[in-house]
Amino acid sequence: MKAGRLRGTLVRTFLARGLAVSGSLLLIVVAGRLYGPAGVGVLALAQSLILGVGTLARYGMGGTLMRYVGREPGDPNNRIYLRRALLTALLASVLGGGLLWAFREPLEDLFQAPGLASALAGVALATPAFTLAFVLSGFFKGLRRPAAASLLENGGIALGVVPFLFLLRGLHPEGELATLGWAYALSSWLVLALAAWPLRRWHGSLAAGPAAAGRLETPRVFFATSQAFFFTNLAVLLQSVVGIMLAGWLLASAELGLFKAAQQLASAVSFVLVGINAIFPPLFAESYHQGRPERLARLARQGALLGILMAAPLLLVLLLFPAAALALLGDGFEGAVPLLRVIAVAQLVNVACGSVGFVLNMTGHEVLMRNISLICALLSLSLFLILIPWLGALGAALALAAALVAQNLAAVYFVWRRLGIWTLPGFNTREHR
Repeated sequence: MKAGRLRGTLVRTFLARGLAVSGSLLLIVVAGRLYGPAGVGVLALAQSLILGVGTLARYGMGGTLMRYVGREPGDPNNRIYLRRALLTALLASVLGGGLLWAFREPLEDLFQAPGLASALAGVALATPAFTLAFVLSGFFKGLRRPAAASLLENGGIALGVVPFLFLLRGLHPEGELATLGWAYALSSWLVLALAAWPLRRWHGSLAAGPAAAGRLETPRVFFATSQAFFFTNLAVLLQSVVGIMLAGWLLASAELGLFKAAQQLASAVSFVLVGINAIFPPLFAESYHQGRPERLARLARQGALLGILMAAPLLLVLLLFPAAALALLGDGFEGAVPLLRVIAVAQLVNVACGSVGFVLNMTGHEVLMRNISLICALLSLSLFLILIPWLGALGAALALAAALVAQNLAAVYFVWRRLGIWTLPGFNTREHR
C-alpha cells in the first residue's frame, strides 16, 4: 500500500473508529442517566453474554478471513472462504441466541441482576446478526476496507442502539430494561443489512474482472486455522466476558456498574489501536507472504508510534481529570475514579506495544499467540477471584490491568525472539546487535 493511500485509509479508519467509540461511550452515558449504575451493570452483563455467544459461534473465522483474504484480496477463492465462515457462524449463532432466550430467567437469578431477563429477550434476537457482522468485519479488514469493518463491531452496533432506545421508550415508556434489549436487536440487524451493499459491490468486482485463483485451502486447513484464532478469542472472552460475569457474581450491580464504566472509558485510550488493528494486520500477512520482513518490521513500529501519539492526550485527561470524565455518566459514578486510572495506564501499555498480537497471528504463529492469551486469561480470572473479595471493584480493575500488561509484554518478547522484530517504537534490537 502506497504512503498516500495508507494515510487516506488511516484517516477514514480513525474517523470510523472514533464514531464507533463514541457510540460505545454514548450508550454507557445514556444507560447511566436512564437507569443509574445498576442499569449499567445489567447492560454490562447483557453485552458480555452476547459477546460470549458471538465469540463461540464465530469460532475464530473473522481472524482467519482477515489472514487469508489479506494475502491476496483479489483471489476468487475468497468467496469460498466467506461462504464457509458465514454458514457456520449463522447456524451456531442461531443456536446460541436460542439458548440465551431459553435461559434468560435463570441467568437473571444467577447474577441477581433484576431486569436482566427482560433485556436478554431482545439480545437473544440480536445474536445472529451481531455474530455475522463480526465475521464480515474480519473479511472487510482483509479486503483493505478497515473503515467499513470498524462500524460492524461493538461500537457501530452500540451507536445504533441509542436512537432505537429513545424511539422504543417513546412508544413503550413502561418497557424499562426490556427496551434496551429490543434496541440492541434492531441496531444489530440494521448494521448487518448495511454491510450487504459493500459486499455486493465486492462480489460484482470479482465477476467483472476475476484474478487468477491462488491455492484454495481445504476446509480442514481453514477450520484448523480458525481453531487457533478461536482459542485466542476465547482467551479474550475469558478476560472480558467471564471476568465481567465473575465480577457480577462477586459484586453488587452498582459496583459492577462502576467497574464497567471505568473499563469503557479507559478503553477509549486504545481506540487508536483498534483502528490500527483494522488496517495493519492484512499488510503484515501480505508482507510475510511476500518474504519482506523489513517492511513488516517497519509497519509494526509505525503503528505503535502512531498509537502512542494519538492516545496520549486522552490518557492525560483520564489520569488528571477522571472525575470530570465520569461525570458524563451522571451521578453516582464518583467511586470509579481509582478504577479508571488503573485501567487507563494498562491501556497505555497496550497501545505502546502496538499490534504485537496480530504480528504473531498474521505470520503463522497464531498457536503461540493462543497460548500467551490463554495463560494471561487464566491469570486474569485467578486475580479476579483473589482481589475482588479483598478490594471490591478496585480489585477487578487491578486484575484486568495486570493481565492486559502481561499479555502485551509477553507478545513483544516472542515477536522479538521468533521474528527479530522489535515492535516498540525505536530501533530493532536484533538488527543493531
